[in-house]
Amino acid sequence: MRPILSITTCILLLSISLSASAQRNTDTVSHKIEPGIQWDTTVKVLPQKYPEHLIGVRYDFSFTGVNITPDMGIKSVNSPLNIAVLYTYYHPLWDVYDFFGLQTGLRYTRYGFVNDEYSFENFEQTVSVVELPFLSAFHIDLGEHFRILISLGPFIGYRFATTKANGFDCYDIRLDYGIVGGAGLAYILGKRVEFHLEGAYHYSLSMLYHPERMSSTSWMYSYPWQASINFGVHVKLK
Repeated sequence: MRPILSITTCILLLSISLSASAQRNTDTVSHKIEPGIQWDTTVKVLPQKYPEHLIGVRYDFSFTGVNITPDMGIKSVNSPLNIAVLYTYYHPLWDVYDFFGLQTGLRYTRYGFVNDEYSFENFEQTVSVVELPFLSAFHIDLGEHFRILISLGPFIGYRFATTKANGFDCYDIRLDYGIVGGAGLAYILGKRVEFHLEGAYHYSLSMLYHPERMSSTSWMYSYPWQASINFGVHVKLK
């Protein structure tokens, strides 16, 4: 019995010693924490955002012209009929931050100029163009029914018709490309329909004419531009 009693006594003493040591360590740690500080271990879970796919039709009224150097005394023209069919994809970053998107589609437009000061043959014209934009489409949601819209990116196009009596000639440049930027406001009706009202500015980096159109020694530079007011109706597919 004595060996068993001795072993039991040793175990009890060892347990008491470990408990006292643990208590001293806890007291030491507690003294290191500054009084008044509370550690918040709450995990904040952000609501998950989902991708959106929109198909829309947009109409715009444009004020158009051509920046020509040297000055040829030209005047801008209005383009009342411009139509676009657009696809917009909004993709939330990390499924949380839904600011980003992409937009592309097809746009029919017309732009040009008139010239009242000089009577150059086959010079003034209005061209018809089909465009393909590749835009970064940013949006900021304001509650459930409004969005701020910002878009920026390049476009490529083709000038397929002209108002010149003799049609296109060897000095006309048919390929069009440039940059476009816009901003506006969207109203969300229900969960599937959006109405967009935007302003945009197109600037072509492809000249309308070959630089030697008027002279081989004094070059002319001609860059078309458009300032437009747009109204679109977009339907959310998903």
